[in-house]
Amino acid sequence: MKNKGYTVLIIGRENVGKSSIFNKLISSQKSIVDDFPGVTRDKIYGEAEWVGKKFTVIDTGGLLFDGIDRIKNEVLKIVEGVIKEVDLAIFVGDAIAGLLPEDRQIFEFVKRNAKEYIVAVNKVDDKRQQQQAYEFHGLGVDKLFMVSAAHSRGLDDLLDYIVARVPDEEPEEEQTAPVRIAIVGKENVGKSSLFNAIIKEERSIVTEIPGTTRDSIDTLVELNGRKFLIVDTAGIKKRKRIKEKAEEYSIGRAFSNVRRCDIVIHVIDADEGIMEMDKKILGYAGEHYKAVILVINKWDLVKYEFRDSLRTKYTDYMHRMLKFVSYAPLVFTSALNKKGLEKLLEVVFYVENQYNSRVKTSLLNKMFREAVYRKTPVSKKGDVKIYYMTQVSVKPPTFAVFVNRKEKLHFSYMRYLENMLRETFGFEGVPLKLNIRSKNGE
Repeated sequence: MKNKGYTVLIIGRENVGKSSIFNKLISSQKSIVDDFPGVTRDKIYGEAEWVGKKFTVIDTGGLLFDGIDRIKNEVLKIVEGVIKEVDLAIFVGDAIAGLLPEDRQIFEFVKRNAKEYIVAVNKVDDKRQQQQAYEFHGLGVDKLFMVSAAHSRGLDDLLDYIVARVPDEEPEEEQTAPVRIAIVGKENVGKSSLFNAIIKEERSIVTEIPGTTRDSIDTLVELNGRKFLIVDTAGIKKRKRIKEKAEEYSIGRAFSNVRRCDIVIHVIDADEGIMEMDKKILGYAGEHYKAVILVINKWDLVKYEFRDSLRTKYTDYMHRMLKFVSYAPLVFTSALNKKGLEKLLEVVFYVENQYNSRVKTSLLNKMFREAVYRKTPVSKKGDVKIYYMTQVSVKPPTFAVFVNRKEKLHFSYMRYLENMLRETFGFEGVPLKLNIRSKNGE
């Protein structure tokens, strides 16, 4: 489970509006909402607050008990794994469709497994639908919550019911914000398997079917006393291969999570190598100055006797193909067999430290003097004087270089200074930001 607070699970069949209710309760567009059935597949967590009380809401995929659909079977396994641990389950029905046999089957499942449950009938937008909602009394419940997620009707009563059961919280000490990590890559490279292996929980559905993950799945974990918010994202593919609106939305969310994260773990299939979409994703991470770790997954498929020699060749190949993120370390893993995870976590801790690293002024000045001594800046636009360098911020490490006229300093000299910074202080996995400033502040 995500935390030890009060947890509420939303459950029901496909397309009854579970994700719409989820988004309204947490006051955020976190779950993908579409008219196409089966959009939500994994568990989606969100934090809700009402009249000063907070609780966790979990959205789930639509349940189906036919045993035929692979992904639906995985959804059922996930729901079976979480329903017994939550404090309250909200069974959601559809007032337009009325009470269906599938609803009865799911409700019986809820009754058998949930500690406490209630029934909310969604899409109650007029009197006719209100009459149809009464059919759900046939489940043997006395109280129905008639709601319309689309028009925010009836949700106040639902929230009041929930928070009446949420215990008062003791004030918590102020905590450091968690490090945000986005796991990204193309379809079917093993992102969800890696995500599940890191958090040691089957949160994301894993199949060999491309595009299984649609939502961005996030989990807060604590590793060696440090909190990390790890996000599994949808596989990114070329625009011409996007067939559904939900896919387009989920890919947009993947890029959004790259923009919001601190560290990008980019997963590459060892058998496929670098593709154009990999370059696009990593280019986007670089443009937004994100720390990057490259994971070469499915390394177990390489024959053992060839791994050492191929590791060297693969490393050279990656650096040649991805010069624009040459600072990114490589980690070879098998998410399926949970191999290479210890090394990956070591690299995560190291890169996170580098991303927040601040160089002592005395050491920076020493490096700067040595750099200028080795290579004096020259310019075709006249004499250029370079005075000093100072670090102005972290995440990423950002440096200001002060000169007499900033338009005179060539970009190649800035690249030289960046290389000197890396040579002296490391900064592996981390982009560096260097800004030229004239001494008069221009």
